Amino acid sequence: MTFCTRNHYEESVAIRDVKLKAAEEGFKTIIDKVIPARCMTEAKAAVVGGGPAGLAAAYFLQGYGIGTTIFERENEPGGVVRHVIPDFRIGSSAIERDIEIVKNTGAEFIMGTKISSVDELKEKGYKYIVIASGAWKHGELDIKSEKRVNALDFLASYKKDEKKIHLGRNVAVIGGGNTAMDAARAAKRLRGVKKVSIVYRRTAMFMPAEEEELRLAMEDGVIFRELLQPISHEEGKLLCSVMTLGERDASGRRSPIPTGETVMIPADTLIEAVGENVDSDLFTDNNIFVDHKGRAITCRKSYETNIKGVYVAGDARCGPRTVVEAIADARRVADHIAFREGLCKSNDLQKNKRDTDRLRLKKGKLVFCESPEKESERCLECGVLCENCVDVCPNRANISVHVAGSSSPQIIHIDDLCNECGNCSTFCPWTGAPYKDKFTYFSREKDLNESKNSGFFDMGNGRFKVRLEGKVFTSSLDPSDKKLPKEVAEMIKAARNSIPI
Repeated sequence: MTFCTRNHYEESVAIRDVKLKAAEEGFKTIIDKVIPARCMTEAKAAVVGGGPAGLAAAYFLQGYGIGTTIFERENEPGGVVRHVIPDFRIGSSAIERDIEIVKNTGAEFIMGTKISSVDELKEKGYKYIVIASGAWKHGELDIKSEKRVNALDFLASYKKDEKKIHLGRNVAVIGGGNTAMDAARAAKRLRGVKKVSIVYRRTAMFMPAEEEELRLAMEDGVIFRELLQPISHEEGKLLCSVMTLGERDASGRRSPIPTGETVMIPADTLIEAVGENVDSDLFTDNNIFVDHKGRAITCRKSYETNIKGVYVAGDARCGPRTVVEAIADARRVADHIAFREGLCKSNDLQKNKRDTDRLRLKKGKLVFCESPEKESERCLECGVLCENCVDVCPNRANISVHVAGSSSPQIIHIDDLCNECGNCSTFCPWTGAPYKDKFTYFSREKDLNESKNSGFFDMGNGRFKVRLEGKVFTSSLDPSDKKLPKEVAEMIKAARNSIPI
């Protein structure tokens, strides 16, 4: 999610202020209450990686009474937060507090140990294994450069001893994410550095970095050089191609297109912040199925892999994301393990159905921020129920339907009613384009053939023509039809009940 829906009402929910207040003032209140579970089960869990996802997984599993051991390759836990994120973003004391909380649950920490075999962990008696090893494989620019460094390597060196780093007078950071902002702000603090530029091929509006990170970088004096694509770097100068913005691509952002012009930027050193990837060797070496990006293929609900009892959480599952998302992954994994052990009941489906009406009633009410303690009342809980594309469509081309087996309502797009005005794309907090992304009902076979949307056409006599992930086939919605996933069949049934076909 890229922005808060409350922005369209009055002002965003001050979620970061709430978290900061809780982190700064809540520790002393809860630390003495965090103790090992009274009743521990015989089942044991191993967590590979001591970063945010790994620490959170251990915390939640220990809370359920499942003895957990964290295996971390470094000598200290904390992952990217401890070893990469600068102190001006997150102080070491905050990291130590989080680790102390996990230690108080009784979790065991084994440092300086690299895990390469899932089978060896199982042989040691670990019934469940959570891989939370992060995304540390560097993305690289395909250009020649006389002096360049990866952003994570630079930030790690900066955190160890910034006085030993010499980048020259002019530094160019390539990229537009949060890591790029951290690298630029850190470089600006180095002795001898006069100018730091962030070079990005789109405009700042399309940078994936959070708005606050952009603002802080600007306040630190970082120069934003937009619509530039690096070509080569030599003799202290970065040659860039000048770009313009074209149509939106699959990410929802407008594609950069070369104009044929070039510019030179002074740059003694390049810092590459063009994304980190998951190192798939741990997965493939252990026969865990991976996708075309080398990421583990996991169950959407539990994040369990094709090997029973082996899960993936955090950056290791989806690539670099936020600490909050890593913790959410860990919670989902721990809940599923606890459910399998009979330690909790799965009631998400009933809860979400029960909350739907309450959440819809919160929409349209103007409620301004009064204090961090009351901010939760303003949250529209878009992660449970969004429906922005339904609310803003002037033609009612997006409808919300209840789908059997789904924990929340799903969106069906009606091709006939859409004039592609772009409202749903503008208001989507997920950087999506619902009129292209959502499962679509076509009233004419010709329209389905000419579209790229996943969707269906009712052929009559209980037969449907379906496009799914680019493949077109016919189906009768029979459970024996392996080509059509059960959840998609249920969406078609729900659409038939909601649309006068």
